[in-house]
Amino acid sequence: MSKERMLEVLKRKQRVSPDERTRLAMTKMQKQKRLSSEEFLRVHDALWKDGPKIKYQNPDAWDGVSRE
Repeated sequence: MSKERMLEVLKRKQRVSPDERTRLAMTKMQKQKRLSSEEFLRVHDALWKDGPKIKYQNPDAWDGVSRE
């Protein structure tokens, strides 16, 4: 994901639920500065989308799977 795209997504998220720490992380990203661990995790959480949930009928009955 490009930096511009990430900033656009973060700007949309900020409109919905403004957060000072996320805004500071966005400013750092625009200035091409390094993010702290906490800032990186905030950006990651803002961008992350859960994938589809998969349910298997009987996962213990798979054939050919090594169980060591």
